[in-house]
Amino acid sequence: MSAYNFLSRKGVAVAFLAVVVLFAISVIPIMSGLSAFSEIPTERQAFSPEGAIFKTGIYVAIGLLILAIVVTLILSLLQIATNPKAAKKGLIAFGIIAVLFAIFFAVTSTDITGSLATTVENFKVTDSTFKVISGGIQLSLLMLVGLVVIVILMEIWGYFKNQ
Repeated sequence: MSAYNFLSRKGVAVAFLAVVVLFAISVIPIMSGLSAFSEIPTERQAFSPEGAIFKTGIYVAIGLLILAIVVTLILSLLQIATNPKAAKKGLIAFGIIAVLFAIFFAVTSTDITGSLATTVENFKVTDSTFKVISGGIQLSLLMLVGLVVIVILMEIWGYFKNQ
């Protein structure tokens, strides 16, 4: 039996089992150290050794993010290699997104004031990291606005198409 056939029949069960296992791996350290963590004053909790009870969950989340990115890249490259003609639109869209991100990165100012400047200072965020974060947020907001506009236009088009 091939992996594809197995996952097509039992993929949801495998994914659910993986989620339960990863959830247990993340929650067990939290539950076992919660009483000691609760005894520490709130302002010192994040920097105390007892605050490490959340590290396992953070590492699991980071690992899953890396796995998702790697699998997405591998499958995308495989799809591009097997069917480059159909991938042309996706590559053009990816190029447009990359150019928009580069524009947002370039125009982001690192001259910040107020509470944001204090936060950036406290977490020792470099100028380039700040520009990446800001560019990512601006691109996400632009894509959200574009999505809302497209949904509204498609609904209007569908209404007149069915009349």
